[in-house]
Amino acid sequence: MAANVMVVVERQYDYPRPEVFRAWTVPEEMAQWRGSPGWHVEPDTVTSDLRLGGRHHHVKVRDNDPTTRVTTDAVFIEYFEPDVFVARQRITGDPGIDPDVLLELRVEFTKTGRDHTLVRVVQGPFEPEVAGYHSKGWELELDRLEDYLARRRTREGAR
Repeated sequence: MAANVMVVVERQYDYPRPEVFRAWTVPEEMAQWRGSPGWHVEPDTVTSDLRLGGRHHHVKVRDNDPTTRVTTDAVFIEYFEPDVFVARQRITGDPGIDPDVLLELRVEFTKTGRDHTLVRVVQGPFEPEVAGYHSKGWELELDRLEDYLARRRTREGAR
């Protein structure tokens, strides 16, 4: 089959757009929430040159089997803070993704209401039989982002 399915996931956050954008792009912050449950990002593997043409890299590791690693190498082909970034990605180590086929990741940050943010993730193309798995993965990661933002707000409010 051909890789021809784009995954689209949206989530509303009760946090300002610059705050949510920063959680996605600053390596120290991204390493705290990326990865589905049972996975984590190795903090020392996260690098991001936050500009058009800049490179991004991170490694996700399975918690109960550190030998299972998924590496993402990307180049930003659009970067407009705090509105959107688009990256061409090469993902290795995920059996559902052909590392020789580049994926595109587009993440949009739309201000809604007074100080809320709608995040829209579009990624692909995926093979049809693995698209649902990756969609569910994004849903779980966005749950973790919500938890991270809430913890950060609690810590900052305690100061």
